[in-house]
Amino acid sequence: MEVQQEFGDAVLFIGVPGLSDNASSKAQFLDQTGANSFAHVADGTELWDRFGVDEQRTYVYLNDDGTWQTTGYGSLRSDVEALIAS
Repeated sequence: MEVQQEFGDAVLFIGVPGLSDNASSKAQFLDQTGANSFAHVADGTELWDRFGVDEQRTYVYLNDDGTWQTTGYGSLRSDVEALIAS
């Protein structure tokens, strides 16, 4: 992913798939989207529940102090740029 390559030194990107327990379909999704360039944690929906995620393509921005923001369907690039600037 382009954003991860650009900001990977400042931001740790971790994917948390949650809609499928099928390892083959997860691998196919990662290959198709290019999201296989960063780590993924398979934990069912526990992390989704913890951060209030209820739909695919939701971004959770976890800060060093343990606070977080959740957004969905926005621009990952502009969100990351804004977070780094703040």
